[in-house]
Amino acid sequence: MKILLAPAVALMRRLRLLPKFALVTMVFMAPLLLVLGLLYAELHKEVRTAERERVGVRYVVALEDMMRLVQQHRALRHLALSGNAGMQEPAEHARNGIKTQLAVVDSIDRSSRELDLETAWRSVRDAWDAVEQNIPSSKAKDSYAAHSAVIEQITKLNALVADRSGLTLDPELDSYHLTAMLINGFPPISDMLSTIAGRGAAYIDTGLLEANEDMLLSSSVMVATRDLGRIPVQFASVFRENPGLKRTLEGHLASVTDATAFLERAQDEVLKSFNQTSGKEFFEAGSKSIDGIFATARASAVELDSLLSQRIELLRARLFLIVIAALGGLAVSAYLLGGFYVSFSREVYELEHAVKRAAAGDLTVQVSSSAKDEIGGLVNSFGKMNGELAQLVAQVRQASETITLTSHEIAADSGDLSARTESQASSLQQTASSMEELTATVRLNDHHAAAANELALSAAGVAAKGGEVVNQVIERMGVIKESSARIMDIIQVIDGIAFQTNILALNAAVEAARAGEQGRGFAVVAAEVRGLAQRSAGAAKEIKALIESSVTEIEQGHKLVTTAGGTMDEIVNSVQKVASIMNDMTAASREQTAGIEQVNQALSQMDEVTQRNAALVEHAADAAALLQQQAASLSSAVEAFKLDAPAAEAPAVLALASVTHLPENKVRLQGRHAPSSFEEPLLIEKRA
Repeated sequence: MKILLAPAVALMRRLRLLPKFALVTMVFMAPLLLVLGLLYAELHKEVRTAERERVGVRYVVALEDMMRLVQQHRALRHLALSGNAGMQEPAEHARNGIKTQLAVVDSIDRSSRELDLETAWRSVRDAWDAVEQNIPSSKAKDSYAAHSAVIEQITKLNALVADRSGLTLDPELDSYHLTAMLINGFPPISDMLSTIAGRGAAYIDTGLLEANEDMLLSSSVMVATRDLGRIPVQFASVFRENPGLKRTLEGHLASVTDATAFLERAQDEVLKSFNQTSGKEFFEAGSKSIDGIFATARASAVELDSLLSQRIELLRARLFLIVIAALGGLAVSAYLLGGFYVSFSREVYELEHAVKRAAAGDLTVQVSSSAKDEIGGLVNSFGKMNGELAQLVAQVRQASETITLTSHEIAADSGDLSARTESQASSLQQTASSMEELTATVRLNDHHAAAANELALSAAGVAAKGGEVVNQVIERMGVIKESSARIMDIIQVIDGIAFQTNILALNAAVEAARAGEQGRGFAVVAAEVRGLAQRSAGAAKEIKALIESSVTEIEQGHKLVTTAGGTMDEIVNSVQKVASIMNDMTAASREQTAGIEQVNQALSQMDEVTQRNAALVEHAADAAALLQQQAASLSSAVEAFKLDAPAAEAPAVLALASVTHLPENKVRLQGRHAPSSFEEPLLIEKRA
């Protein structure tokens, strides 16, 4: 894109603002004016074409009127030469009408030189002059042929007028169909009707036909009938394209019906020789139908001329509208372009003036624009930049004056800083010796804490072993308790067995008593068994009492052992806590020892840095002197800029306000024995 626009950019860089606008305007206006010119020429051409078509319509109407008169004169002369003397006067009247019409056509031809029809019209006049010269001596057949030659010339001229005037190629369908009927429809029909009327009337009066005349009349009737059938179709096309014409032309379609009726009459009276009237009546009927056809043609011509007139008015209105719109658009464009140029150039000139003044060091100029475009934004941005630049210059002045005043204070404070640095160095040495003694004490504490930690760990181990032994005793006491419970269960079983044995011995004694002498031996055995059962039951009860006493003692012993186990667990936990605390104390002593060693290292580094700061104070004094020189140079540099009165006074006031705080800062620093703001960068640089 840059390469493509490079020639245009190079051209625009060589031109000033006004030539740029003029060049762009010319490049923009050239194709626009060309298009408008072409459009105007095309519309004007259409207007001229429509006007030429109107001239052609007038010419065609005049020629068809003349054709009608020539057709009448041909028929009347044919009747007169065929023996009908009553047709002499109407023929002479038609001849005079032709002379009058010739003058009319001459006038139209002279006013229509643009159609270039003089030669063709002269041929028509020559043909008619030949007819007039032969009128006294001509015969019917020759007269008819001469008149037909004139009509043929008129027909050719009619077609030529339509071609030359543009009627043949009319762009609108309604006017095109009207033109087609006016040029190619009505004239042939009227000529054939005139032929049928003239020859048919002569045949009716004389009863004689020339050679092949019956075939001529028959073919004329057929062709005329066919052509008349096309007329309503063409009118229907016209009405479909322009319904408004139906109101004025639909009534003239009756002439087609009359002409068709005349053709039917011609078939009866001429071709069939049926119901014949007189030649005069037949001729008048034919003339009436021809007049109707010509009236329809004249009405069509009037409507065609009206359509062409409306078209011309519409085209002229459109042409006028285009011209007004173009001129209005150009005027508005010129007005807006002028406003754009004035606003653009005004803001550019203001910006240029402000830039030149700023370049000369005058920052008091203030520019602003209310425009919303890029130039307005540029002007406002420059105004803002100029204001900010003035503030920057004011701040630079303030800073330079502040630096100048501060440099004096730096030089004065350098001595005080050197003394404070030496005092700080001696304090650091005392602090370092105290920290060494503290380090030895902390190391001894660390040793004792480690020994105590080992003793606590040993006690914790012994307590843990005692706790394990107690837990084993508790487990054994639980086992003994469970065994005593099982013995109690066994004794209860033995007691139950003794009870059952006693019951069985009793039952055996009862049965022995029932047996008498036979059961006496069994009774003795039963008595012995019963005695043994009772002794077993007594012994079981005694054992049960002893076991219950033992179980009670075992339960008390189990409770004591459990209590002893809990106490031993508490002892183990306490010893473990003591061991943990001693371990933490040992670790803390180690960390404290390491921290004190780091403090010693830091104090050593601070002592070293303090010594270096003492050496750098002297360099600071030299730097302060150099800073004062640079501040003076900076002040002289910014003095070249011109500022507003408030902006010019502000730096001195602010510098004075800044300097008034310096002694207070110095006293506060001395009281705290803290490094000054000039020492802090040096310390930071050392640590980095």
